[in-house]
Amino acid sequence: MTDPTPLQTQGQTTFAPCGPTASPLFTVNPDIPLVDALAHSSNLQLIANQLMTDAAMGDDGPHLAWAAAYLGEMAQAIVHDLTIPVAHNSAV
Repeated sequence: MTDPTPLQTQGQTTFAPCGPTASPLFTVNPDIPLVDALAHSSNLQLIANQLMTDAAMGDDGPHLAWAAAYLGEMAQAIVHDLTIPVAHNSAV
């Protein structure tokens, strides 16, 4: 196995399990620069947080909460994919 390249996404993290086998529907794309991927993850998390605030204060709670959960899952997948080289290097 080759060493993962730091400072970019690895393209190994899957998310959005679906169907009876819970197969992942999406994968983080490889070779996205770290700064761009983190900026996108941060934006996803910001929107998720805003939706959760709206859900807590309004009448559309369940709909907004589900949207926020999906956005949070995407943000988490990006960060996880970026940490693969760190985990690999600490295991060596």
